[in-house]
Amino acid sequence: MGNFDYLEINGTHAEMGHAIGARFKDDIQRVVASRQKRIAGYEDYLRQTGPFFLAAKEKFPDLIDEMTEVARAAGVGVADYFFLNNREVGPKGGSDHCTVAVSFGKNGAVIGHNEDWNGTTPDSLYILKATIGGTTFMGLQYKALVPGVAVTTNNWGLTQCINELNQTVQAGVPKNFVARAILECKTLDEAESIILNTKKASGYNHVLIQGQEIRNIEIAGDKVAVEKIKGKPYVHTNHYLSLSLKSLEKFHTKSSTTRYERAKELIKPGMTAAEMETLLSDKRNKKFPISRNGATLGSFVALPEEKKVYINYGPPGRGKFKKYHL
Repeated sequence: MGNFDYLEINGTHAEMGHAIGARFKDDIQRVVASRQKRIAGYEDYLRQTGPFFLAAKEKFPDLIDEMTEVARAAGVGVADYFFLNNREVGPKGGSDHCTVAVSFGKNGAVIGHNEDWNGTTPDSLYILKATIGGTTFMGLQYKALVPGVAVTTNNWGLTQCINELNQTVQAGVPKNFVARAILECKTLDEAESIILNTKKASGYNHVLIQGQEIRNIEIAGDKVAVEKIKGKPYVHTNHYLSLSLKSLEKFHTKSSTTRYERAKELIKPGMTAAEMETLLSDKRNKKFPISRNGATLGSFVALPEEKKVYINYGPPGRGKFKKYHL
């Protein structure tokens, strides 16, 4: 088994963007060039990103500076790189990604996340440890995307796990930038406020954990459902749990339901990191396992109170989790 590339940065948003773009220049250029060739009507779509760019720049100017520096350092057009991160524009395809599980014990939360994506390899991910101002965050990130769309924990004990949901789209801030903004939040209230008070183009499912509390935030267009869970085990996959948003879901897969039900069977209070690794490695259901060969790119277990994370390259059950310190 291989190892994820590792990048550690301490600086401004623009400096972080430059470091990411310079380090993963080849990956970003390859993805942008591939999209330019295979997306029919690429230039038309590029023009459609204009309102989304303006919305993101107004709400999160520092993140647009960061994104711009990624593009410049990588040698790609700023508009092309923004389009890559503006998933609300362009051809739509249905898919489901990721399993999240959370347990609470005497040493705080134990958080598990399998990062799944079909059609790519574990080498599309890297480990980023970044310090901006007084905030340090560490997580699995995609080399070709802005940070935040997988799983990340920070020094304030706040962890964000992202799950894909399939839903409606409107003009607004792309979901990638909303997820990126939360990485620097100090509290659950701050993170929730960003989500509620941003005009969003669409949204992910954000499973946010801090201390003994989970905020499960599901988004469908301009509608948001917030569920608060305190001290109890919790799982989420790729379908809406909120009754108020289920009718807005575009599609719902058997894989998501099966992984959710199996994770609910396995989750329990007071789990250790090793027990969470076992849950994420589960393959009992041969057709729809939690750990999916060809889909699970990496696995992440966080112990925020201890400022430790454990990361596995590729599907858990193969290879070994490596420990990192925040």
